[in-house]
Amino acid sequence: MEKIGKVLLDDTYYPGEDLYSDGAIEDHLLELVKKYPKEDYNRIIARERDWAVLYHLAHEREHILSWYPLCPQAKVLEIGSGCGAVTGAASGEGRSVTCIDLSKRRSAINAIRNQDTEGIQICVGNFQDIEKGLACDFDYATLIGVFEYGRGYIGGKQPYHVFLKTVMSHIKPGGKLLMAIENKFGMKYWAGCTEDHVGRYFEGLEGYPGTEGVRTFSRPELIRILEECGCSNYRFYYPYPDYKLPMVIYSDEYLPKKGQLTGNICNFDRDRLVLMDEGKVFDQIIEDGLFPLYSNSFFVEITKGEAAKEGEKHIVYTKFSSGRSPSFAIRTKICCGEDGERTVYKEPEFDQGNGHTLGIVQKSAQLEQEWSKKNVFQINRCSQTSRQGQVAFEYLEGTTLEEALDRLVLEDRIEEAAAQIQEAVRKIKQSAVPCGFYMTPQFLEVFGEVEIPADTPSFSVADIDLIFSNLIVSKEGRLVALDCEWTFCFPVPVAFLVYRALHYYLEGASIRKVLADEMDPFQLFGFTGEDMQRYGMMERNFQNYIHGGYVSLGEMYRSMGKLAVPLWKLTEGAAPRRMQVYWDMGDGFSEKDSYFVVQGFREEMARILEFPEGAKSVWIDPVLSACILKDVRLQWMDGTVAEYLVNGYQLEEGCFLFDHTDPKIILTDIPKGEHKISVYYRLSVLEEETAALLKHMLNTKERRVKKKIQGLIKGQGYEKERTI
Repeated sequence: MEKIGKVLLDDTYYPGEDLYSDGAIEDHLLELVKKYPKEDYNRIIARERDWAVLYHLAHEREHILSWYPLCPQAKVLEIGSGCGAVTGAASGEGRSVTCIDLSKRRSAINAIRNQDTEGIQICVGNFQDIEKGLACDFDYATLIGVFEYGRGYIGGKQPYHVFLKTVMSHIKPGGKLLMAIENKFGMKYWAGCTEDHVGRYFEGLEGYPGTEGVRTFSRPELIRILEECGCSNYRFYYPYPDYKLPMVIYSDEYLPKKGQLTGNICNFDRDRLVLMDEGKVFDQIIEDGLFPLYSNSFFVEITKGEAAKEGEKHIVYTKFSSGRSPSFAIRTKICCGEDGERTVYKEPEFDQGNGHTLGIVQKSAQLEQEWSKKNVFQINRCSQTSRQGQVAFEYLEGTTLEEALDRLVLEDRIEEAAAQIQEAVRKIKQSAVPCGFYMTPQFLEVFGEVEIPADTPSFSVADIDLIFSNLIVSKEGRLVALDCEWTFCFPVPVAFLVYRALHYYLEGASIRKVLADEMDPFQLFGFTGEDMQRYGMMERNFQNYIHGGYVSLGEMYRSMGKLAVPLWKLTEGAAPRRMQVYWDMGDGFSEKDSYFVVQGFREEMARILEFPEGAKSVWIDPVLSACILKDVRLQWMDGTVAEYLVNGYQLEEGCFLFDHTDPKIILTDIPKGEHKISVYYRLSVLEEETAALLKHMLNTKERRVKKKIQGLIKGQGYEKERTI
């Protein structure tokens, strides 16, 4: 028995060694939590770029429990507490938390990271030994990523039944067991992810033929176990993308809508295949009402005793802000009251955010006063609640403008969609009385040093988040702004509001590309290239302002995510030999402004590539692999040799080594009127390690070695035959 800060570490039942361990990484985690406070974890995770560090220390791990309305002063039993990923979410508000974990090292990590919190006791040892001495009056028990190990904990013919009954015996009548677990039939497993626990493809889908000691369940299987154990009062929730790093919590009363499940490629732990477009498949499943069967994970609330009264107040939906600094990080919840009415709440994830959420009430009043002069938009009024930092909004029934536009696009009613966009932009421009622009210290803080002419029409009170997903069409046909979180009381250009509305709609889904092609909205509304640069810079600076140095999971994935290998790479033997051509019209490069050229098994490429006239620059990605390009020759249609740059290592004139998987030929000086170029090269795909070794050896100062390597390259067919 020892005390670490305010946490009691009870090793009465500890067997003397950790029987479950991830090895040396746990020693490293222990050193990290000893050295750094919680406030530094995000920075440390970004620096370490290690899945285990992210998994155990990321604040987003708490999302699976922090949304749930645990009662103050409650007694909580956390089984399988590990390194304390959710212990912090269970504690606070006078609650006492009893943790159980088999590992003393993990328990020490948990204790150190929560050492300033009152009411936490960590019991180290086997659950079967410890539970015999536990009280039977806990208000809550949690099994977060633990129930699947029931066979290993319990053994016997019905280990999961016994495990569940044992845990429920320690909960008082009316108390709740909160369980989070992967869905055996989760969409990600069909789409190419390996099974989370054993790392094999399709292991759970096939019924775990090669696995002992761990298994997950489909929704019907889990329900069958619950009901066979006498647990008939349960409620399912659906964490997305999964329970480990959830950003949204859905329920049977508030299921996802088509187009909302787009963040599916997020494999931090292992490489995966990409066998389908999960977003599109999810859309079909949602349309057919099958989402609960294919959700990647479940969160199940199981109440001991009689079923709750019909209409009991509960949460039906939660969404977490993504990648914001603690000052702006919030969660949005929809609650269903006893009378069946719904209310929307916004509350801070951290104490530092109390001022931000409470400021929404004041901004709402100012915005309503400003909008009343034109009576174009209605505002969804909000008020402060008795809970610290929480504000409430009326729940509005209806269709968002984004949903209405998408429906028109899917029905090929492009002209109607374009007309609605024009009308929405007109309303944004007319929503308040404009003023001239002048630079303020507040503007500089939020949007940075951007050059804006003084005569630019601006709003002195500006809700910059009038994007189409935040505008709901009321029964009377009026547009209502769902919230006014990002309202600023200093001059902001009206065109910036329009820019954001168009940008976030057109870039939000691939189906909308047809609108961009048909109506070219930015040009239609008079945006020049200079405007696009100006407002693009404002938006980037604004995002930096709300991130405040916090590294989002999306940024983490880009720096440390594992491989996601598309199916075509497996089915087309020559799939890496697929050229991709990008062009920049002044807004930067993007996937939507690109196309592919399949090269097959050919070692030689000779092709005329086209791109839109007026392009500022062009990228040519020869392959998606490390490679050597030989005899590179690019010519404009009049025969003029094109000048180009590459992001590789020049071996000799027209011959380049690329020791990475993103080789590029870059054209920046495009003659006026040109929109075609003749491209020729010979190609050899290399393993990345081989390419890196070649580059290292070519850089050596020993001429003899360098000459030998050059000879080796020539011996493989790379002797120089032509020059540009």
